[in-house]
Amino acid sequence: MPPVAPNPSAFLRPARARDITFLTEVVIVVARAQGRLPEDFDEDGFRRGFGEWTAEQIAGNVPGSLTSVIEIDGHRAGRIRVVQSPDHVELAGIQLLPAHQGHGIGTYLIEQFLVGARRAGLVARVSVEKDNPRARALYERLGFVAVGETEDETQLQWADQAPH
Repeated sequence: MPPVAPNPSAFLRPARARDITFLTEVVIVVARAQGRLPEDFDEDGFRRGFGEWTAEQIAGNVPGSLTSVIEIDGHRAGRIRVVQSPDHVELAGIQLLPAHQGHGIGTYLIEQFLVGARRAGLVARVSVEKDNPRARALYERLGFVAVGETEDETQLQWADQAPH
């Protein structure tokens, strides 16, 4: 795949089975750094469940799901998951290790996600956990608006495509 700007040494590549431990770790590290892990967090249980779920995605057993590894300077730095359905595409997860946050890489990846959705003629959506105001602020800055919610998440849709 082509490099991810603004950092010319950042790349996306499809995740493989050997990445499952890393993909699980990056989710835990990011949530921990954000102070979003509950006191009763069952890390072993999460690792097992998330690892199994990720293995299903990588094996192609989740229709429309593509999980990629974000690599920077040849090292794994994060994960991104996109799920496409006939009428929309969802950014179903993006995490960058804390050392790589705040450098414009996540913003660029989300912008490229929006470009791809527009080119495909699909509505762009994302769900953000309610305990993650930093992520919600990023999505809103990039033009997403709230269109629904569940107990734990707010569903956002790109404003250019949101119902008025």
